[in-house]
Amino acid sequence: MKKNIKVGTTYYPEHWPRERWQKDIQLMKEAGINVLRLAESAWAKLEPRDGKYDFSWLDDFISMISKESIEVILGTPIEASPVWLRHTYPEVVAHDQFGRIHAERGFHCHNNHNFKYYVNRLVNQMAEHYANNPVVVGWQIDNELRSVPCYCSECEDGYRNWLKKKYGTLDNLNRAWGTTFWSQVYNEWVEIKLPTADQLTKSVSQILDYKRFQSDSTVNHLNRQVEIIKKHAPHHLVTHNSLGLYHGLDIYKLSEDLDFLSLDMYPDVDADNTWTCLNLDIHRSAKKDNVWVMEQKNGYFNYSNYNLAIEPGLVRLWALQDIARGSNAVLFYRWRSNGYSWEQNPNGILRHDGSPRRAFDEIKQLTNELEDFSTSIANTKVKAPVAILHSYDHIWSFEAHTQYRSFDYRKHIVSYYKALLQMGITPDLVDPLMDISDYQIVIAPSLTMVNDEIYANLKSYTENGGHLILGARSGFKTWENTTIDTPWPGLLTELTGVSVDEFEVLPDRCTNTITYNNKEYEVKVWLDMLELNTAKSLATYTKKFYAGRTAISKNQYKNGIVYFVGVMGNDSLMKDLLKDVANECGLAYTSLPDGVYRTCRQNEECKFYFYVNMNNEPKELTLPEVGTDILTGERITGKVTLDALDALIIQ
Repeated sequence: MKKNIKVGTTYYPEHWPRERWQKDIQLMKEAGINVLRLAESAWAKLEPRDGKYDFSWLDDFISMISKESIEVILGTPIEASPVWLRHTYPEVVAHDQFGRIHAERGFHCHNNHNFKYYVNRLVNQMAEHYANNPVVVGWQIDNELRSVPCYCSECEDGYRNWLKKKYGTLDNLNRAWGTTFWSQVYNEWVEIKLPTADQLTKSVSQILDYKRFQSDSTVNHLNRQVEIIKKHAPHHLVTHNSLGLYHGLDIYKLSEDLDFLSLDMYPDVDADNTWTCLNLDIHRSAKKDNVWVMEQKNGYFNYSNYNLAIEPGLVRLWALQDIARGSNAVLFYRWRSNGYSWEQNPNGILRHDGSPRRAFDEIKQLTNELEDFSTSIANTKVKAPVAILHSYDHIWSFEAHTQYRSFDYRKHIVSYYKALLQMGITPDLVDPLMDISDYQIVIAPSLTMVNDEIYANLKSYTENGGHLILGARSGFKTWENTTIDTPWPGLLTELTGVSVDEFEVLPDRCTNTITYNNKEYEVKVWLDMLELNTAKSLATYTKKFYAGRTAISKNQYKNGIVYFVGVMGNDSLMKDLLKDVANECGLAYTSLPDGVYRTCRQNEECKFYFYVNMNNEPKELTLPEVGTDILTGERITGKVTLDALDALIIQ
């Protein structure tokens, strides 16, 4: 596969008459399309009856585009299982908590033996057939995988086996889950059930482990297909297009056996762009490598309560933002608007009648602009100096035991993340067990559950000179979602140099105030009251009975520094604190106008700085770097005006 920035789309030749195919190919070439995604939901066309395969129609289309230097990513079409399969084996569809077959699109049981057999057989046939086709360069496994909540008997058996492997003995499980509470002690493995609707009591540890099991089952479903494809076509690249900011599936584990990770992007026109950036950065961080955007919105969304018209320039800008944050390919969904079933909105580059929409011209502009720099940019990566610890285990822990509805784990992460974006810093968002040794700052917002491995990772990072920021509500639970029986923050006590004496969780109508650097800030949600051991106080509360007690502390640990930020709910505080920490460790930052985003892609030879203006009006900014505007060729430095819904790329 040629190493350049790919601009492509999803095409469904099975939806259109053959006499239309050539016209579409001509228009794709005119727009600069260089990669197509095919067959992602065509199981019934590829295997119209049990064991009867027909690849001829797909072969014909691939043969037609082989003359046009367009590469192909084939989808394993597993999400859209054929009617004949579900009719013969209805149990391949997930069962709900009441034991009924009850599912949605893509909700197959990933542990069902019949489903696994038919998936493996089809993927084997496809991989063998297309292994040596020169146009096919890679594969997309399934589509937008969900961690399917299935409660069938095979899932129950699988869950018990998963627990046996994790805990070894029932004594270990009973101890870890705290089953003496409410008389839930297990005497036989067969007594352990899934958290179904008929269970009198569901342990929050049981629910957390079930979510882990669900996610692992889906990862295994993907990896079985990866193994089959690599057996036949080891030279092909394999990826999966993640659903995005979806809570149910651990994408860090999902990405391990993939060559690269992909994601689908459907930002609302009026959305907070911070969350769009977060989506891209989480997926780029999963393998600390470039990603692909396998579906980029270019028209009206099909699953929304309203649809704002897309402003001129926004389709191009979304693509440039994808590239800026580490994407080496942007495939717009879809080529031609669909007239069938649930997706009948005009979300194609072409209208329903086959004529180009405005998006066609913006894509054409994009491909022309990138032509001279496509290879250079594709050979760079985003270099992130800061890491935020982002954990699916913690998401599931908070879902299993919500406690306080005013607290949202990802929103708390975003309070730190947004402050970094406003400082022109692009962070990685990494799992707590990933390598963090190269980051200047590591932020762990609400690292509630800590095990020995996570502690060792944080300890090694800090004692070797790192700057660690721990957020409120950290360190008071085991990895099984039970509260520790030692002073909080448990394993983190030595690192932080503090202990948590008390805490307060405020309703939305209430706030408190702290003083930090002689400035007052309102704080809310969760407030920790800290007792100083070896740490010193940086901020104190000003109200209520705990006025004067420490809210934020700083501790020297070996060669590093650990901050404990025991408060939430104030974006200005987060930004001011992060600036102080950045100054302390020598990390450069800038100040950006609201709605302007800065990233850097680099290698040993060059750097590309991207500035993206998501505002509907121009913004003035002062550039900290000197370079060449690659779109105009002009030398650029100092103050510049960035037009509305436009981007600046400086080499």
